[in-house]
Amino acid sequence: MTEATSTAGVFRLPNNFPQDLPTPKFKIGDRVCWHPLPAQDFGIITGLEYAPAEHLQGWSWKYVVWLDPQSPSHEWTQQDSAWEDDLTLYTPEPATEEQSYEPA
Repeated sequence: MTEATSTAGVFRLPNNFPQDLPTPKFKIGDRVCWHPLPAQDFGIITGLEYAPAEHLQGWSWKYVVWLDPQSPSHEWTQQDSAWEDDLTLYTPEPATEEQSYEPA
């Protein structure tokens, strides 16, 4: 049996691993943002792993997110990671007339 050690104890691989893995909520290339707000970071999924999650007392999907240049944290880091329950799909709001780009 394969085990992962954490500061809180030992996690064992889920039964019937990997056949019974839950389907990831997000896939590589999905645009996501953190929720609930006030976190305002957003970006694109570039990687994922199924890992022990101490706060969930089990295993969960964890994602690598390449931050958008307009994301507030991009000023000091280009990527971050997040658990599946901390993300939601990101759909930018349509540009208003004041925000839209008009060629000269």
